[in-house]
Amino acid sequence: MADNLFGDYIRQRRQDAWLTRTELAKKANLSVSLIEKIELGTRQPTLHALQILFDTLDVAPMYRRHILDLSLPGLLGPPPPTTTPEPEADDLAELSSIDAPACFYTPPTFTIVAANSAHQQLFPGLIPGVSFPEWLFLNPIARNVIVDWRQEARRCLHSIHQLSPNVAKDPRLSAMATACSQAPEWDELWNSQSPKTFTPHLLVRTPTSQQIRLHIHTYSPEYPQRTWWLCHLVPGPGEHGQR
Repeated sequence: MADNLFGDYIRQRRQDAWLTRTELAKKANLSVSLIEKIELGTRQPTLHALQILFDTLDVAPMYRRHILDLSLPGLLGPPPPTTTPEPEADDLAELSSIDAPACFYTPPTFTIVAANSAHQQLFPGLIPGVSFPEWLFLNPIARNVIVDWRQEARRCLHSIHQLSPNVAKDPRLSAMATACSQAPEWDELWNSQSPKTFTPHLLVRTPTSQQIRLHIHTYSPEYPQRTWWLCHLVPGPGEHGQR
């Protein structure tokens, strides 16, 4: 049987929201029969139904194209041209020119591809080839840098679930989960229901023990399309370190 990635994705998002098909149908104003067929892969959703389902299931807008390209390739037309798998000199120069912490990473594992000096200084050990979840759960430094460690862990895992059409069948996520399972909190947080919303900032502790609130800005470059995304952590207006 062919993979039914999109149907698996909608079913998992529905179950994560603790909704039955009937409850989702009522909230989305769609028929139970349509939702069942979409989940079983016997009916491809229209763009209108897609929009309604994503909105009802609180799928982050910036993740939607990624999900559709993986699970329903070609639905939105041919993707833009893709660059080389690794950042080129111009990409790295642009990253280095950013004063605030910034990095390139690949979804859904949030594996670092490149990071500027401010990012390297703030997050010791989070180097190219290391995934943010592995650093967060396995590197003791993370629990000092991230002030609300548990909240950030929940945000990270929520994003991973939203970004993968089928978490159980993704070998990259399986390898990451196996590594992170050494952390005592992993099973609880990986399998728990996440809040629908998170604050758009990250509270961090600098090497000088100051606490700084950074706003999380994430971009997915598309012209040409990259295999990585950009995460830019921007200090809020008037933000100052606090002892």
